[in-house]
Amino acid sequence: MIVSRTPYRISFFGGGTDYPDWYTKNGGSVLSTTINKYCYISAKYNTNLDVINHKIIWSHIENVYSFKDILHPAVREGLLQMQMDETKGLEIYHSGDLPARTGIGSSSSFCVGLINSLANLNEKPLNKTDLALKAIELEQNILNEKVGSQDQIAASFGGFNKIIFNKDSSFDVEKIEIKQETLSTLNKNMSLYYTGTRIGRNSSDVISDMVNNFDSNYSLLTELESFVEEGIALLKKSDISNFGKLLNESWKIKKSLGKEISNEHINEIYDTAINCGAYGGKILGAGGAGFIMFIIPESKKTKLKEKLKNCTEVPFEFENSGSKIILNSKSV
Repeated sequence: MIVSRTPYRISFFGGGTDYPDWYTKNGGSVLSTTINKYCYISAKYNTNLDVINHKIIWSHIENVYSFKDILHPAVREGLLQMQMDETKGLEIYHSGDLPARTGIGSSSSFCVGLINSLANLNEKPLNKTDLALKAIELEQNILNEKVGSQDQIAASFGGFNKIIFNKDSSFDVEKIEIKQETLSTLNKNMSLYYTGTRIGRNSSDVISDMVNNFDSNYSLLTELESFVEEGIALLKKSDISNFGKLLNESWKIKKSLGKEISNEHINEIYDTAINCGAYGGKILGAGGAGFIMFIIPESKKTKLKEKLKNCTEVPFEFENSGSKIILNSKSV
């Protein structure tokens, strides 16, 4: 049995410039980190010698005889992409610390974790770059999802990174060296809240309006990308308050990029946080619902929690390892 553990991510600045429609023309960059909330994927060969079938356990339990009959699109296409042997029955099980479709990068973490598990089951492990590229290929080219490229890279590499997207579709990952004391202070002055799931919509739906208007939003996206270097400089100076205020400026721009990114409910939550003393924050992922993050003085977090009674606060810490195999019984 192989078990992979893949982190979810928090993106701070540059979101939108990680979409191929944008960076193949203009280049792009983002600043993001990963947290100690994970997607787990286990993969093993079926030991039933009488009947060769495949069992997939997620929010459904599937028992099928052919890959093509698998309902879960990422599993179905991922098995084909990784050239898994269909004559051997496979069992794949997914478990996640946080709900899917909530802006935390869960879909990409799933794809990264799936590919990592299958590659190791095949005894052909991938390095972090190839792991990210395979996940991007699966989501964007095989599943034809309208998603960016930062989540797959963040989940593969882990940690605080500036991810640079080149016009030739290659990418570079620059690890950001931040004092441990600064990371601890930032963590203590961050709040992550779950606002609920999107009903009947995924990130591709929410983001389509922004992607379709890249040309008309050129100046805004260019400004959003400029915040990446500014945000890194503030972190290196341990200036958490101005880092939060920069997030506030970024959020004002982001929510103007598409009509589905924010709504009355999200705006009310955000305004409540600002009134409680938050420096700034943002909805994570495409927008519309899911997780929202704030930079707020630790002394004011209790007040915010009291005000946001209809939302769930999720404690977390930063992590630095990215997707990894935590069990490989084949090598024991």
